[in-house]
Amino acid sequence: MIRYKVCFAVLALSLSVQAQSAATDADKRVAKKLYERMTGVKAASTKPELIKVVELISQGKRLEAARYITTTPDFLNVQIKNFSIRLSNKDDSVNFAFNDFAALVAGVVRDNKDFRDILTADYYYDISGVPNDDDQRTRFLNQTNFSQVETGFVDLTKALTYHPRQQLVVSAADSPFTQSQRSTPMITLGNNPEPAGIFSTRTFAERALSGGTNRRAVEYTMNQFLCVTMAEAADSNASDQYIGRDVERFPAGDYNKFLTSCKSCHSVMDAMRPAFGKMDYEKSLNGTATGTYTQTNGTFFNENKISDSYSAFLKNIFQPVIANIIPDLEINQENSLYYKTRYDFLISRGSTPAAATAALMPILNSIRDPKIATDLIADFRAKKQSVLADIRLNLASADYKTTYVATCLNNLSNKALTADVQEEKFLLCNLDNKKEFSLIYAHYEAILTAKNTVATEQTRLLGKLINRGRPSPGNLTPAYLQAKEQSMLYPSNSFDSETGIATKLNKGSYAYGFVVKSDTFVNNATLGSKSTFFGWRGGNKTGGKGIKDFGRMISESRRFSQCMAKKVYESVCGRKLASTQYSTLVRLGDRFEAVNYNLKGLYQEVALDPVCGLVKE
Repeated sequence: MIRYKVCFAVLALSLSVQAQSAATDADKRVAKKLYERMTGVKAASTKPELIKVVELISQGKRLEAARYITTTPDFLNVQIKNFSIRLSNKDDSVNFAFNDFAALVAGVVRDNKDFRDILTADYYYDISGVPNDDDQRTRFLNQTNFSQVETGFVDLTKALTYHPRQQLVVSAADSPFTQSQRSTPMITLGNNPEPAGIFSTRTFAERALSGGTNRRAVEYTMNQFLCVTMAEAADSNASDQYIGRDVERFPAGDYNKFLTSCKSCHSVMDAMRPAFGKMDYEKSLNGTATGTYTQTNGTFFNENKISDSYSAFLKNIFQPVIANIIPDLEINQENSLYYKTRYDFLISRGSTPAAATAALMPILNSIRDPKIATDLIADFRAKKQSVLADIRLNLASADYKTTYVATCLNNLSNKALTADVQEEKFLLCNLDNKKEFSLIYAHYEAILTAKNTVATEQTRLLGKLINRGRPSPGNLTPAYLQAKEQSMLYPSNSFDSETGIATKLNKGSYAYGFVVKSDTFVNNATLGSKSTFFGWRGGNKTGGKGIKDFGRMISESRRFSQCMAKKVYESVCGRKLASTQYSTLVRLGDRFEAVNYNLKGLYQEVALDPVCGLVKE
């Protein structure tokens, strides 16, 4: 049996070689151009996939050849990867890392799904077979799971993994340990109540929902999925009733300027942006704002009681630590809970004792040792009584009040205190307020100089005395809790507790501006020629509720089909469609719909279209 299989394989290879030998030079040129343009990969004549394409072309099977090309790894790993990356950024550039947005687009193409799903799908794709792929934080708190596609030369035909429901973060462990290093889940997730394809990906949130008032999401959608600028979508005849409170109605005191420069764009944009009203992308909290961002949804945030969970974390874990962390460091220094806990943590993470000590010393060097201050005050009092006596004689002097701080001088006249305590409190107060211009600082500097202390050490000791660079308790506490594996990350509360609308949508002071109270949106780009220009169709052509309806409105328009055809044409044919080629754009958009919105089918149609010019020979 094995011998028969070998024979058949040799026979098949022989026939393939014969077919290639029978192919003309023109067939080979067409095959090479078709393969390279459709995949974006330069192909040697010995490449097996190209040999197959040559064979099909020589048989006059051009459509079969194009179909075959869309099944090759090169097509998905280069052409579609680059297409999806370009779609995921407003610059339409490939110079961005692979991400969750791009993974969804590539997954839809690989699995031959309706391409309109990219704007409405409940599902998502991630990457399997890369380091830490079991740690969900690499998907929901950063893009590490996806960015490894390029650095690790991952084959998307195998690595893209389908998941039926998009999710959002409830809370996560603020820890450098990976999931494989811990037995309990490092993140708590919940189903996104309104998934909508790429609109509910982290990448879209980062690039269209961070800051601002979510208008950028509408503009991004127009540019990337309809190939339309906001200027082209603008309509001066549309109602301005949905324009937000933050849009100036009298720019430079001129209402006519609003009517001519602002109204036409905002009438369309502001009527659509409530679709994104329950979405935001903000810094996660662990007792303070972190550098880790989280996307979330107002309904999800309220239903999961994330605000209550965060309040409980603050009350039971964060605040008890923050109250004691600095006093403990001051009194116990290297023996403080913070120092010992962080030291052990660093050692457990692979640091050497010397490296761990070096990492922690800057903190100790910014926190005064109270014993040193007490000793210096005692030494000053013993040696500088004449200075103190002079100050006592001039308590009412304006110059002295400025030089030594009036509130500090009050200690020297406080009859409730003994003379010794008066001076101790005065000197400590002066040290805290005047820092390097204080009496104790100058006294200590003189002592160190007399001892010939090297400059760097003198700087360190003097800085420690005045708490130079001392961190706040709020900055130290997260690191301490992280070392104890008690630090947690929570999405920020940026939503109305009743409506779930992101509060940023209603900022502004114009009393008669529209207040967003729900995610119901209106399509104001439907008047006159705008309706034909966009080709609105379907049940949501005039508006709807939430991003899924918004995605349907966009994806069911003729303009969506034409925009995708335009992007594919430019990618495969190597040139832009001229404005005079509108009929070609319409025809290719119609062909996309005719192949049931299958993007592979669109690539095949475009590559073989005479206007593209790849198969003229």
